[in-house]
Amino acid sequence: MVDSRAKGARTELVIRDLLRKHTRLGWERVPGSGALDEKHGLKGDLYVPNYNNIFCVEAKGYADDHLTSAVLTSKSPQLLEFWQQTIRQAKQVSKLPLLTFKHDRSKVFVAFGSDYCIPENYHHFYVYRQPHSFYVALLEDWLTFEHPQFVS
Repeated sequence: MVDSRAKGARTELVIRDLLRKHTRLGWERVPGSGALDEKHGLKGDLYVPNYNNIFCVEAKGYADDHLTSAVLTSKSPQLLEFWQQTIRQAKQVSKLPLLTFKHDRSKVFVAFGSDYCIPENYHHFYVYRQPHSFYVALLEDWLTFEHPQFVS
């Protein structure tokens, strides 16, 4: 049987290490997996300690691929639920939402809103399902082409 908490922690570490490699920042897991009260200013799963973080970074890892036709046909697609959670937590701490996710043996993906950037030079999806719209790309492509600023 798969321990979902352990799997979630492993996913967070994979994404943390990828962010460290590309940004040269000291990314860490949020204590309590983002369950802290919003008064602490920490929501999401990953952050850079001792800096004003620009994004609320949520990390999700699941067995199955959620970039499927279910986004358009399912009553409540998992990808949209992930995005809604990311938006909700980002608003609680006045940050931009950034969803990172992967499925078993896949590369890491990133979902972000057009309030941050509109991708041009790399492969991406545009997801629109009212009331939400966001882009999805490979995290490594997004980091390479956008050179996002994560802290101020």
